[in-house]
Amino acid sequence: MVENIQAENPLESLRGAPFSPREPRAETTAVGLGDLLGNSPAMRTVFDQIRRVAPTRASALIIGESGVGKELVARTIHEFSPRATEPFLSVNCGAISPSLIEAELFGHERGAFPGATQAGAGYFERAAGGTLLLDEITELPMDMQVKLLQVLESETMVRVGSDQEQPVRCRVLAATNRDPERALADGKLRADLLYRLAVFPLPVPPLREREDDVELLAHYFLANLNAQEETSKQFSGDSLLCLKQHHWPGNVRELRNVVHRAFILASTELDLRSVVGRPMIQSTVGDELALRIPVGTNLADAERWMIIATLKKCGGNKTRAAALLGVSLKTLYNRLNAYRAQGLDMGDFDGELTEVAV
Repeated sequence: MVENIQAENPLESLRGAPFSPREPRAETTAVGLGDLLGNSPAMRTVFDQIRRVAPTRASALIIGESGVGKELVARTIHEFSPRATEPFLSVNCGAISPSLIEAELFGHERGAFPGATQAGAGYFERAAGGTLLLDEITELPMDMQVKLLQVLESETMVRVGSDQEQPVRCRVLAATNRDPERALADGKLRADLLYRLAVFPLPVPPLREREDDVELLAHYFLANLNAQEETSKQFSGDSLLCLKQHHWPGNVRELRNVVHRAFILASTELDLRSVVGRPMIQSTVGDELALRIPVGTNLADAERWMIIATLKKCGGNKTRAAALLGVSLKTLYNRLNAYRAQGLDMGDFDGELTEVAV
């Protein structure tokens, strides 16, 4: 039953010092685990936690800022689990129209809604035997959070337009870039769903808490680009200094994109100083949000940052943001899906707007 809620708050384990270093288990390497790289104490702790939870059937809630690599953590849990040879699927709960999310998750029968000309399997069915990651879980509408909880508790689901129950045969992981307790207070996440998902809370540290890893990751990204393009480009001495001085608010995603941009611009040596930092500046003018975009920013980036800033102004409400931008809700979702598919920096548009100093 849905009412049987775990009394103990799983977030208690996150209080205090969530990233306090401790010695990793012997099988955890000093450089990485799977496709995750890191030599910092914070990441060694993450590797150890993945090793512990991966072989189990327990749900895990992966918590971390945008760009830290939450999906990669989920993939690594899958790869080190008994389900490794089965499908791994990821669905972004904030990138699907609320009117379609139930059918996308649980599937639908022919004629279940206008345009449903044939039956379709949802993410839960397609991930059968494997692992399903529910990314941006706090963006799931509240009525869908109730249905999801029922599915997780009963381990059965029903396609839209059907009354036949089907067994759920996938492991469910979830991820969020919000603080879970704040999401509860803001009404973005049901407490009973949180307790069900966060059997094993797994915080992922931001890049600024992984100082030992910044240069390691930068060289890894550069080596991959050199291999792809059959080049032998290197970082300049000033670039290596820049790596240490920059705060990396966009985390690993920002670092990867910065290295890629500098690689494209470089003949032989990459100069990170010319590309590091965000291509826009946010500030407030009176009570209004202002967005200043440097001259020379390409139109695609300018549009992206305008969309993100408008979403921030609307508190993440996509319907309201689409209206302010003068586009359809479908167009806005298409843009957001395209940005994520390209691995572009989305910022924390569902969080609070803060000033960014020049």
